[in-house]
Amino acid sequence: MEMMKIADHKRFQTNGHDFVFVTQTGGIFEIDGETRAVLNLGLAGKSFTKQEFYAVLKGTRSNKDSLWKDLAGNRVLAAQKLSQGKPMLQKPEFPVKTLVLHVTESCNLMCHYCYHSPKELIKAPQLSMELTVAKKAVDFLFDQSGGLEEVVLVFFGGEPLLNLNLISKTITYANEKARKTGKTIDYAMTTNGTLLTDKAIGFLNENRIGTTVSLDGVEAVHDRFRRFPDGSPSYNVILPKLKKFLDKENPKPVVARVTLAKDSNNISKTLFHLLDLGFSEVGFAPVTTMDTDFKLDSHQMTALLDQFQDLSEIFIDLARKDEFLGFTNLVDLLVNLHEGDVKQYPCGAGIGMFSVDPKGGLFLCQRLTKDASANMGNIFDGLNREKLGQFRQNARLNKKSACKGCWAASICAGGCYHEAKIREGDLLLPNLHYCQWIKAWIETGLNVYGRLMNETPEFLDKLSMLRGHEPLFNQLV
Repeated sequence: MEMMKIADHKRFQTNGHDFVFVTQTGGIFEIDGETRAVLNLGLAGKSFTKQEFYAVLKGTRSNKDSLWKDLAGNRVLAAQKLSQGKPMLQKPEFPVKTLVLHVTESCNLMCHYCYHSPKELIKAPQLSMELTVAKKAVDFLFDQSGGLEEVVLVFFGGEPLLNLNLISKTITYANEKARKTGKTIDYAMTTNGTLLTDKAIGFLNENRIGTTVSLDGVEAVHDRFRRFPDGSPSYNVILPKLKKFLDKENPKPVVARVTLAKDSNNISKTLFHLLDLGFSEVGFAPVTTMDTDFKLDSHQMTALLDQFQDLSEIFIDLARKDEFLGFTNLVDLLVNLHEGDVKQYPCGAGIGMFSVDPKGGLFLCQRLTKDASANMGNIFDGLNREKLGQFRQNARLNKKSACKGCWAASICAGGCYHEAKIREGDLLLPNLHYCQWIKAWIETGLNVYGRLMNETPEFLDKLSMLRGHEPLFNQLV
């Protein structure tokens, strides 16, 4: 007889409503008194048969049958043999969807907290990608994309606009490749904004390049660490160019990326300043470093969480009025929850995404470019299948013993590889230094999700569609 168990779950309450988040499936359900009673029976971690389960329930046989059916249908009751999370496709290959090109290592800024050491940038010769390498990279992307209909090419640096001529020729080549293969290609770029000339702005819009601009907030905050090599500030150089860019009817959303360094205060002020400039969204990321001159300490991380929670309340207030707040950190979390994403890997690095250095080396992601442990071959000889296979095997969530039994593991899957390399010493280790913070932030996201689910579920659909997903709730109407 089949043995069952109560699936791993996280219970939470919002505004008097009880919910359960089922970690194995990513499902989120509001629960009634009967389900609450079942979860209070103390069966967690135990195996039982249907008959044993019925024996501890109250009510008629019909009521028990109905409850069993509902709990099993929502996977709150699960077969004992159920594996952790949705299984990844066990194929020898994963199609590559996204390729990040480091079109140049040079940068006209020298940000103090850059994960490429400023001293390193001064001493080492800075390479720029040549067209032969770029074309070969495009060939690699299309060749490795399998049956995917859409692929993405990202231009990165250094400062990619320093090599605009190469980017232009690469796009011409990639567009022709897409035409011949019947695929669609999208483009993206991350820039520091200092080189947003009229020519560059026209080019970005003409080619529908989704653009992320690194900007840390108001002038005084931005200029603390984002300066030119001679020490001069960059904010007032960027601002007039940025305004001209954002004043255009951009075919793709322009988003801001904020690096939070030591003593970063008033996140709300930064968010609304950047949104007022015309950015569609703003995302925040604590700087990845062990340098105490820049790293946020535990007190500052706690303060950051408090500010994120305050912004989440503003987000809900606006959502009730069907208004959108471009707070990327919360939007991404809500979309993940809404789509029921269950992760075995923290991101697409080494799965559907790779990064290419100026010489053609293939790396797990843009932040790990130049890291030998993250090198997976090159575009000329192809992927190092043995090394990549070992990475994919060892990077899986079930290999991270410290994450076993954690209700949040299916959402974060241990966290960023680059963060782990810097803070934990090994890119395959989970980000234990952020563990409690991440769980507290996910709990905030669950709280927001539950409230929106009750008050304005169609808004959650709109967020998912914003990220390119099909609606869920609206399909039931």
